[in-house]
Parts: sequence; C-alpha cells; structure tokens
Amino acid sequence: MTERRIDIVSGQEPPTCPRCRQEGLLLARVPYGWTNEGGVAVEGRNGVVLCAACDTDTPYAAQLITWFHVHGTVEAGHSEEFLRLLAEWAEQISVPPLDRQRLETEIEQWRRGRAART
Repeated sequence: MTERRIDIVSGQEPPTCPRCRQEGLLLARVPYGWTNEGGVAVEGRNGVVLCAACDTDTPYAAQLITWFHVHGTVEAGHSEEFLRLLAEWAEQISVPPLDRQRLETEIEQWRRGRAART
C-alpha cells in the first residue's frame, strides 16, 4: 500500500473556509487523481480546510477542533497529542472524484460567458 502524503500548510493568516467563508483552523494539501479518457493518470493536490463551523459534526475533525479550542497553538508539551489527532483527521480526508459532466457544464458556461464579453 502506498503511503498518502498530506501536507499541512502554515502561514501568518489562518485559512478561509471555502464553504462558509469563516476563519478556518488548518489547511492541508491532499492528493487526488483520476485516469483520463486516454488512460493517463492525472494527479494533483487540493487544499482542504479544517473549519470549526463546518466540520464540527465530522468525527475525526471534531476531536482536532476541540484540541485547537483548548490549546490554540502547537507547543512542545502538546505536540504528540496534536500529531495523533492530525493523523487521524488526515486519514479521513478525501477529494471527491472528478464529476466529468459537471466539469463539462462549467466549461461550457464559462465559454458562453466569455464569448458574450468579446
């Protein structure tokens, strides 16, 4: 079994949740991919935000959210517990497979909108 590498992205500003537009707690980059019509693997990484508002009912996310509410930031004395909770959450992260019909519809809408402006 191939290990799935998930990167945690840190920055000066907290990430914004793309679902609710509120401040998120953590941004992770997760791998995704599919095989195109030519049989070639298409792979990439997608950002996933841990959000206290949106993910509160998600089992592994809820534990990590609680950890952030209690500790705020990662410090040496709490790093082992944080890493354990982070690994449990990260294992549950997935990027939905590509919806080819939706993609084609969005491309067509974009083309029509773009053509109307030119």
